[in-house]
Formats: sequence, C-alpha cells, structure tokens
Amino acid sequence: MSRLTKPLLFASPEECEQAFYEALENADIDAMADLWLQDDDVSCTHPGASRILGYNNVRASWAAILGSGALPVRTLGRRSFESPTLAVTSLIEELVVLQGSVRQLVHILASNAFIKTPAGWKMVLHTGSAAPEGQAMEAESPPGTVH
Repeated sequence: MSRLTKPLLFASPEECEQAFYEALENADIDAMADLWLQDDDVSCTHPGASRILGYNNVRASWAAILGSGALPVRTLGRRSFESPTLAVTSLIEELVVLQGSVRQLVHILASNAFIKTPAGWKMVLHTGSAAPEGQAMEAESPPGTVH
C-alpha cells in the first residue's frame, strides 16, 4: 500500500510513537509531518537546543535533521501514562553518532506526548536531552514517601 492511499489514522499513542521512530529511521519528513498535530502550540526540544513552537517550525526542524539522512534509534525503558485523550511517554533513545571518525553510543532522555483527535492520535510534544556523560541509567524509586 502506498503512503498516499494509507490511512493516517493512528488508533493508539503507541502506533503514533512507532511511526515517529520509523520516520527517523527512514529519514521520511512526510511521514514525520503527518504524525504531528497541525497546531501552533505543538512543541519540540532537540538535545542541546532551544524549544521550538508551532507545527511549521517543528516540521522545519525535523526536515533539517532528516536532510542529513536516516537516524537509527533504539528505544529503551519506555514508561507511559495514558488517559482517554492524552498520553505521555518517557523513554531512552539509544543512537550511534559519528564524531569525526569515531562512532559513539549516545543515550537521549526523551518524552513524547500525544492527544486523541477525531483523526486519531497525534504527537504534540517531543523533548530530548543528552543523558549525563551520554549514558542513561534507570534510577530506582526510593521506598516510602518521596515528598
């Protein structure tokens, strides 16, 4: 089925998130643009960069990144909160980056948010920040009351 005849309806936030990471792996800006809500309040923060607001600006930022080629990402430690109309995930993105001639494994601490619309689930937020020293470790929750 071609992308032109494929329905753009994401039945779950997991489907939308999977499409997000597939778009990164395939350097597919059209697929990336399709999964975001077309709204002035969507937001994206790339590691080490300023917050980007608005659909057109977010799309342009991904076009610049994906213009350099595919971005293979493995996701780890996914946690989620979901209500009938809002879903938020927290996960670790694992990437191999080239710094000069050296390949380095980098972990990004990421959060994604999705809302349910009449057209299915759409992404409204992606934030990523480099893990301390590039490696993420899951912190254990202390027993008892935290606050």
